[in-house]
Amino acid sequence: MSSMRNAVQRRNHRERAQPKEREKWGLLEKHKDYSLRAKDHNLKRQRLKALSQKAADRNPDEFAFGMMSARTRDGIKLGSGSQSSLSVDVAKLLKTQDAGYLRTVLQQTRKDRERAEQAAVLGKAFERREGGQSGRRKVLDEDGTPREPVQTQTVAEVEAVRRDSLDTSPAAVAERRGLKKKAREQEVRDRRLEVLREREKELTTALNELDTQRAKMAGTVGGVDRNGVKWKVRERKR
Repeated sequence: MSSMRNAVQRRNHRERAQPKEREKWGLLEKHKDYSLRAKDHNLKRQRLKALSQKAADRNPDEFAFGMMSARTRDGIKLGSGSQSSLSVDVAKLLKTQDAGYLRTVLQQTRKDRERAEQAAVLGKAFERREGGQSGRRKVLDEDGTPREPVQTQTVAEVEAVRRDSLDTSPAAVAERRGLKKKAREQEVRDRRLEVLREREKELTTALNELDTQRAKMAGTVGGVDRNGVKWKVRERKR
């Protein structure tokens, strides 16, 4: 009976495929795949935690074979003698690449600063234009119609402004919110402009210092030696 059952053609059961919108993520991950990946992740995290704890508990004065070849001066490790310093040409090349990067960043910062200055100037000019139309803060009625401005500062006008600040009508509340929002936006623009100016100043100082170091390495400018004696480049007589 079992042989007859095995002789009958059975349906081939296939696994569910990845949805169309998720085909870019590859094959559909099954639960067993997730379990293996999670187990591997947890194992690596435990190893990293153990190594970090071991490095934190390490005694720097504990003996190591590297101490036999290390050099010290006044108890300070100087490093092994096998380490070689960079040549002058290689150091000059690295400083040239650093100078190119600083120039690129400085140029981009200068452009951002100019755009921020224009935005700040335009924002202040817009505020002055709005304030000059009425001579004081614009006051709206309940239906949103602006009131006629008062040209002279009188006791009645001051009292009206105070009442307007306490007005809870939708038009007055919306106006106060708009004024606060504009003030915050102008404050953000001013702060960003200040940060960009400070960054441009720091980048300019760093670039000038780097150019000075390159010039000293090339022998085109003077300097101060290790003994504190100033020296300058000896120009060739013509």
